[in-house]
Amino acid sequence: MNAISRLLLGGELDRKVLLGAERSTLMLVDEPLRQYSSFFMRLLAATVVATAGIASDSATTIIGAMLIAPLMSPMLGTALATAMGRPRQALRTLALVVFGMALVVVASACVTALIPVAADMETNSQVLCRVSPRLVDLIIALAAGFMAALASMRADIPDAVPGVAISASIVPPLCVVGAGIYEGVPSAAVGAFTLFFTNFLAIQVMGGLVYLLMGLGARRLSEVGAQARQIWYALVALAMTVVVGLLFSTSMDVLSVTQRERQVQDVTAAWLDGSDYRVEGLEVDGEDVYVRIVGHGDVPDARGLSDALDEKDVGVQSVSVSVLEEQRVVTGS
Repeated sequence: MNAISRLLLGGELDRKVLLGAERSTLMLVDEPLRQYSSFFMRLLAATVVATAGIASDSATTIIGAMLIAPLMSPMLGTALATAMGRPRQALRTLALVVFGMALVVVASACVTALIPVAADMETNSQVLCRVSPRLVDLIIALAAGFMAALASMRADIPDAVPGVAISASIVPPLCVVGAGIYEGVPSAAVGAFTLFFTNFLAIQVMGGLVYLLMGLGARRLSEVGAQARQIWYALVALAMTVVVGLLFSTSMDVLSVTQRERQVQDVTAAWLDGSDYRVEGLEVDGEDVYVRIVGHGDVPDARGLSDALDEKDVGVQSVSVSVLEEQRVVTGS
């Protein structure tokens, strides 16, 4: 055992801790009724809570669902079994992940159908933050995956587990997938599934890395086990490359929109400078700009704002200005 292994494990490898990790990640199923019933009941409960939280636009409720959800366990089980060269256990835990994923999507669609007021897929903040994953989401997922794998093999850091559950968004995106399918918004479903898949890949990457650095893959493997591990790691690397490309593209789009909004804000502020009007609201929708101003006196010419935006080469096609005039009444004794 080298220094890195000892650092990650906090000392020598404890076989009891390893056995507990195998059981908690469902890599080892020695009490099927107890383990599987606990897994599926928690998963269904988390799905109902998360879907209701999304419909009510409640971040607090969704955090509660994250703490209940057990879907990360078999994901770690896949990473652990692969690192240890046990393809049967890896396939079993992977199948459990896929089945659990499908169960969450179907259950969330059913819950969405039963909720009187469904989530607005275009304005709900809990939906919007899960349908356009960016590189920062991958960074968060990688850090969460590292901590999840570390916590599974360290009995001295149980307080990290709730934070990992909240950071690694797994069940809520799947609930958005189900809601998006039911509401007929495939773009939201695809975006949310991309976030889920990003988190899954991050757990496989960091889980595999941590377990290998701990020395869990050091023992001599069978030919089948070694080949299975190589194939799985190659597939994960390929999928991660594709996902990074998608997230990079999304991040650049978000950056472009943010820069355009900042330019529009600066130009609008300069346009109103010297008048008795102020910006009440501003929205940039593609190449269309919508501005709401409030004040009194002479209204600035909207054409002037359009010309100013053209001079700055902001790249807008239409400018709409809504004006709300204030009335100031001075009272005195």
